[in-house]
Amino acid sequence: MCRYAGKTYKSHYACFKCRKAFKQPDADDILRRLRKEKVYHEPDGKSIRRIGYVFTKTETEELQKIVSEIENRTIKCPECSNIMADLGKDFKAPKKTAIKEWKIIEGLFKTGKCFHTCGCEGIGYIPKSPGDYKIYLKTMLQSYQESLISCQNKPIETFPDKNEEINYWSDKILKIKTEIIENTFEKSITM
Repeated sequence: MCRYAGKTYKSHYACFKCRKAFKQPDADDILRRLRKEKVYHEPDGKSIRRIGYVFTKTETEELQKIVSEIENRTIKCPECSNIMADLGKDFKAPKKTAIKEWKIIEGLFKTGKCFHTCGCEGIGYIPKSPGDYKIYLKTMLQSYQESLISCQNKPIETFPDKNEEINYWSDKILKIKTEIIENTFEKSITM
C-alpha cells in the first residue's frame, strides 16, 4: 500500500540560490482547510473570498478554478524571493554547505527528475558526486536514445501517438545533452 494513501504529506520546494528547502501544503490539504473555514486567500495574498457555497455539487466549476489556482501557484523563497522548484514529497535536501550536491539536484531538476512518487518504490538513484552524476547523465542519455529509436521503429498504424512520443523523448534527450554541456562548461571554469 502507498504510504501517501493514509496520510497527507507536504511537498518540498527548493531554492537553489539559497540552498534551502521548505515544505508547502498541496491542494488537498488546502481544500480540507477551506471546507472548515469557508474562506480562501487568493494566491497573491491580497484578497479573501468567502467560498462556503463552492463545495456544493452545483459549484464544481468554481471549485475546479480554485484547485487550479492552488496547484499553479508560485512559491517564492522567503529569503531571496526567487521562485522555488517543486521537488516532491520524497525530496531530502542536502546540507546547505554541500554545494556540489545542490548543483547535482538542480541539474536533475532541469532534466526533469523530481521526487514525486506514490511512496512505494522510493525516489530511485540519486548521484552524490560529480563523477557519479556524469555517469548518470550518460546512462540516462543512452536510455532515452534507445527509447526514441524504439518509438521511431514502430509503425504509425499500430501506434497512433507516435509523433507525441517522439517529441517527448527528443525533448528529454535535449535536456540531458544541455545539462552535460553545462556541466562540462562549469568544470572547465572552476579548474
